[in-house]
Amino acid sequence: MTETIVLGLDGANWDLLEPWLEDGDLPNIQSLREEGTWSDMESCPPPVTCPNWRCYSTGKNPGKLGVFWWEKIDTEERTLTTPTSRSFKSSNYWDYLNDAGKTVGIMNLPMSYPPFEVDGWMVAGGPGSEQEDYTHPSTIEDELEARDYRLHPEIPVTSNEDHEAASAIVDLIDDRFDTFRELLADRPVDVAHLTVFYVNVLQHFFWRDDVTKRAWKVIDEHIGEVRDAYPDATLYLMSDHGCTDVDTVFHANSWLEQEGYLVTETGASDTFSKVGINKKRVSQLAHRLGVHGLVTSLTPNSVKDAVPEDEEGFKREQKLEKVDWERSDAIASGQGLIYLIDDSRTDDLVSDLEALKRDGRPIASAVYRREEAYKGDFVDEAPEIIFDQSEGVHTSGAIGDNPVFSDAGKWKAENVRTGLFLASGIDTTDESLDDELSITDVAPTLLHQLGVAVPTDMDGEPQLTGDRSIELREPIPFASIDATADDEVAARLEDLGYLE
Repeated sequence: MTETIVLGLDGANWDLLEPWLEDGDLPNIQSLREEGTWSDMESCPPPVTCPNWRCYSTGKNPGKLGVFWWEKIDTEERTLTTPTSRSFKSSNYWDYLNDAGKTVGIMNLPMSYPPFEVDGWMVAGGPGSEQEDYTHPSTIEDELEARDYRLHPEIPVTSNEDHEAASAIVDLIDDRFDTFRELLADRPVDVAHLTVFYVNVLQHFFWRDDVTKRAWKVIDEHIGEVRDAYPDATLYLMSDHGCTDVDTVFHANSWLEQEGYLVTETGASDTFSKVGINKKRVSQLAHRLGVHGLVTSLTPNSVKDAVPEDEEGFKREQKLEKVDWERSDAIASGQGLIYLIDDSRTDDLVSDLEALKRDGRPIASAVYRREEAYKGDFVDEAPEIIFDQSEGVHTSGAIGDNPVFSDAGKWKAENVRTGLFLASGIDTTDESLDDELSITDVAPTLLHQLGVAVPTDMDGEPQLTGDRSIELREPIPFASIDATADDEVAARLEDLGYLE
């Protein structure tokens, strides 16, 4: 019998859903709020899919995982890498469930590719998965392929004008739930998890537009069907972070260059940028003409490397090639991360960033040194400075001919630290959730509710414990090779606007 089901709703928060709840558009979620226990829930900084879905599965902050964002910049080696499932240096809650004799089914969890071997099943998900070798056991993949299961949309949403592609995402979400329920019916497990990742893509590009509302109504309908099919199971709704609309793009590397922290080199490649030629435009034209594969195969690598990714300029390894490393002190990733090349400038940069405003509004609501934001064995691999973006601000990490500030571009919404949590089916009489509920609390809560001992290296604390004492245990050692994603995965992240 399935004891617990977790439905992960990427980018969801109560502020986003409240207007639809008040209008009666999401009756099943509203019903769960009335019968269960719910709260806001804080993500780890920065509030991004990677690393927060693995903060959830491990119960740990990024300083214990060694992954801090979609990319990691090594300023000494002058390299940039994109993580995979094996880059996170920790065991996951399903390891402890399996060790206690419980089976698990994990579907579409971001940063789970390549999939893990579990007692039960796993279907890798999120933007970092390939459409091959994505299940454990491998036989599930054949079954999914037979029903034309897709990990990713056939046509990606790359702007808020891609209405046809956005409608296809709603269909993908609908099929995702159907597949999850079929798998769970055919292969019952004790604990099951499904992440609905692509709904946050709609929120980024369309915010609360009609297509996003349609997606949430589909999600709500499926939540009701899951509740009806498993009335005796504990049901959790949770998210990796929240989302809010934006009006400002902060081009962090342009600001660093303006303030003298970053020096970039110019060259022939800048000509492409000035005349409006970039990979995104060329790719879209080639797709429309049906010659994308031909263009890709015939274009020399030297030309590909010289063409900027899109209107914002150079990204990923390209931007590292633009840095004058001998004369620079810092370089930024997106969404609130800055790496120091000369860490003696840390205090200056923190002060300047805290003082930075646009139209009287701070760009950063809080600025942290890495030792303040994280704890663990891998803090020294983190960016030296992390800042919470003020509401309404999206930070780009691209290097290009950009102003320090611009109005909202292709993204209409950006992530925020506050997500959501809901538990239904637990006897929560006279109990309340922690006022500072963290995403790292979910894993120990799941374990404790299932009568499984909680490892001592988790940062989170079990919630809704009742009168039962918390049993602790030694951690399961994590042993795995580090790995990085290939170019196709990184290109997909760029299309979605995550890597800049």
